[in-house]
Amino acid sequence: MTPREIDRPVIILGAPRAGTSILGRLLQAHPAFVHVKEPRFVWRFGNDGHSDRLLAVHARSEVIAHIRTHFAGVLGEYRDKRLLEKHPSNSLRVPFIERIFPDAIYVHIMRNGYDAAASIRSYWLNATQGVSNSRIGDDTSILRQRMKEVHPRQVPYYALELASRFLPARMARQRTLWGPRLPGLKQMVRDMDLIEVAAMQWRSCVELAALDGRALGPDRYMEVRLENLNLAGAERILNHTGLGMTQSVERHFQENFDPVKAASRRDALSDADRQAVRRVIAPTMQWLSYAETEGATGE
Repeated sequence: MTPREIDRPVIILGAPRAGTSILGRLLQAHPAFVHVKEPRFVWRFGNDGHSDRLLAVHARSEVIAHIRTHFAGVLGEYRDKRLLEKHPSNSLRVPFIERIFPDAIYVHIMRNGYDAAASIRSYWLNATQGVSNSRIGDDTSILRQRMKEVHPRQVPYYALELASRFLPARMARQRTLWGPRLPGLKQMVRDMDLIEVAAMQWRSCVELAALDGRALGPDRYMEVRLENLNLAGAERILNHTGLGMTQSVERHFQENFDPVKAASRRDALSDADRQAVRRVIAPTMQWLSYAETEGATGE
């Protein structure tokens, strides 16, 4: 398969802990898709010194060729299948993705900012040490996946980061970064409370994905809220991608999506936490017509 043969890839947008994994697994149940989960180093090739906020100008010819070739290789012999890719950092780089896949279809899943921020902070505290992470795959570690993704010229940029994951937290000189690399993220971690950093990641991802995505028009971009996700909504998402509902998707939804199992994450926020989050996300919540009392339905 040549890079040019990747037709209408489906790119999932969304802040971390907003339901991108849920949506990815749901769409993965459709036989038309090959699901690629968070290939961070692939997207960053040629721009390793930058944040995850990549613009069209960063999609130089060698970068486009590398990324297309990688995904074409992943699809391999599945010539009749379509690429499905999800990574929260996609929300920061829609103009960049557009240069690489100009016929991409986008689905942006949103979650209430208070619940997302609480969950993001939890991951900062609990998932920045070690290399195993079940979100990538049941038997696949982050390290193993990253070693498959990384190009030799990228190793100097990430060797220290990967090595730091093996160190006990007390030995690490600074907190290992997690989630979308916003411009200035290291400085934020030094100068802000962690719940404020989490809120900034949610706000930046949601705002940029919505602004850049809506400019593409409804034929190529749609929004869905995790709180309102149901089987009919799943069918609308599939229709947006040009596909129809299948028994496999319906069965996956019925067997795996249970909003009752996950309580509201904002219950973990103290009053001070809630005030800190509100100062960051209140304008975005209002812009999206999100009521602060709306509940969450899952991870």
